[in-house]
Amino acid sequence: MDIKRENIKGNGFEIPSIVLTPSEFKGAAIIIHGYGGSKEEELGLAYRVAEIGFKTFAIDFRGHGENTLVFDKNVAMDLKTSIEYCKKFGKVVAIGHSLGGRIALTSNADYAVGISPALNTVFSEATMKLLTTMRNYRVNLASEDSIKKVMKELSVFDFKDDFNRAIIYGSRDITEIVSVCSSYKGKAKKALINEIDNALHSDICTLEVTFNTVVYILNKYFQ
Repeated sequence: MDIKRENIKGNGFEIPSIVLTPSEFKGAAIIIHGYGGSKEEELGLAYRVAEIGFKTFAIDFRGHGENTLVFDKNVAMDLKTSIEYCKKFGKVVAIGHSLGGRIALTSNADYAVGISPALNTVFSEATMKLLTTMRNYRVNLASEDSIKKVMKELSVFDFKDDFNRAIIYGSRDITEIVSVCSSYKGKAKKALINEIDNALHSDICTLEVTFNTVVYILNKYFQ
């Protein structure tokens, strides 16, 4: 497997990525971190996806990792630009965690998997305090409350029981995420929605059961 760094070029900006290319691939996958994360945190998941036959890009959203842009509502443009670039490699699946999961699910990717997706536009004061205390220091912010503004300005996920949009969440996830995702699970007939027993928001992307669930979903999409 070939592994290299690559900057995906947008209109006046670049998106840092690590690209994993197997000897043969059947499509492209874009792996997206959550708020305060980085592409390096998602390399385990990226490797498992590349291993089953996808040219895989782990990217840094603006304000994160090596991406020097300030974090703002245009963060969704980073994924859109990456998707457009990856179309030349076949159909594209976007796989995102937390904030990245929400952006993946509302993107124009052929398929999307949201892992513990932050689908709420508003979270409780306690959740937001925990988020800003634990993650703000890792983000290039215009202001301390940037995350609140961005969450309200991003596209809202409209659940339509779509086979091409899958959700994975943990039974011990953030309360608001469990509430929304479990309500969708109760309505789903086509959508692939999986609850990972005992998984926390912080560790769900490192668990073997999550890797296996992602592989199962991708095999359904690209069978």
